[in-house]
Amino acid sequence: MHVGVGYSELPGSTAAGTEAAVQALAGQKKHGPCSLVLLFATARHNATHLRSAVAAVVGEGVPIIGGSAVGIITNTQFGYAGEQVGVAAIWLQQEKYQMFVEENLTAGETEAGMRLGRAMLARGITPQTPFFLFYDALVKTDQGLRMIMATSLLAGLEQGLGFFPPLFGAGMQGDFIGTPTQQWTGSGTQQHTALGLAFSPEVQVDFAIMHGCRPGTGYYTVTKAEGQTILEINGQPALPFLRSLLGAAIPQEAYPFFLLFGVGSKGKWQEFAEEHYASRLCLGLDLQRNGIVMFEPDMVAGTEFQIMYRNGEDHGYIPPRIEALFQGVQHRKPVLALYINCAGRAAAYSGLKHEDAEVVQHAVAGRAPLLGLYTGVEIAPMEGRPRGLDWTGVFCLLSVPI
Repeated sequence: MHVGVGYSELPGSTAAGTEAAVQALAGQKKHGPCSLVLLFATARHNATHLRSAVAAVVGEGVPIIGGSAVGIITNTQFGYAGEQVGVAAIWLQQEKYQMFVEENLTAGETEAGMRLGRAMLARGITPQTPFFLFYDALVKTDQGLRMIMATSLLAGLEQGLGFFPPLFGAGMQGDFIGTPTQQWTGSGTQQHTALGLAFSPEVQVDFAIMHGCRPGTGYYTVTKAEGQTILEINGQPALPFLRSLLGAAIPQEAYPFFLLFGVGSKGKWQEFAEEHYASRLCLGLDLQRNGIVMFEPDMVAGTEFQIMYRNGEDHGYIPPRIEALFQGVQHRKPVLALYINCAGRAAAYSGLKHEDAEVVQHAVAGRAPLLGLYTGVEIAPMEGRPRGLDWTGVFCLLSVPI
């Protein structure tokens, strides 16, 4: 397996797609035509024109797989909320891949996940198969913007498949305001799909969950919830409870996209480790019912959580985690570093002075091609089960036998 990565932020979809694809193929002629292409771009691009430009460079018969991202990161460049395009051209040798496309995601996440799981089972996916899942995270309805729930999609997938493979992925969105987007599904474009990409077991995926948060409180318990909305905490209405707890330090109107809960998977009072925490971000307020609306519907009654605080400008937690992954694959060949990064962690959005993208670039230090995506939701295994995560960077290092 060999990978070349390209980047562009040229205005115009044809020019940007051409530039990114040419960069991805630069110096790779000895490998012949590539086996497949990953393509990600912001919502500013015309999906059809962009795909046509990439296909004209890599070859019309090469499958192009991917979708929207708020921004792109490579080894030497990054950007977001503009015309960014990222291309990864992949050459396979003894490795194999399978692509899955599940349509009509908006009609029901659980049902779509079940259909996807059944298709995976029928095509021989096993508990050892590395699997990447990219799905359209947002849909606009007559009632406004609605999120596609990773929790429900994954629950359906497990029902249809009967188990989970090592599964990583992202809820895709093309900008910060939820502009409708399309996905590239091999030979064309579609909307509201869940895309699966499976590799044969020669491809190993080592990963690190990095959200730069630590518990800042003791434990509290959700005592009443409905869907995504937490209605009661410790037997009290959720909003008044949080107001009494946080006081004027965090005004109620600042809760959305700031207030972060941590749900641990190792039980209470264990030594803190990021990979054992799922971050849960507040999406909005239900003022009529004194509730807190979360990004995912999995904080049900009985869920114990802590309020998390962010490390802010301190990105020192990132390099050691990435270095440990590279050290762990010393007897294998790293072929791709894939960084799935919450769009909220972008400095211009979060108000930070420094970008974690630059820290990741320096940590990778050119030891593998890097393709990073700014996403709406991040997915990675926790205790062997994939979870939708918020405010998280998921760093995946793909390697093959030497």
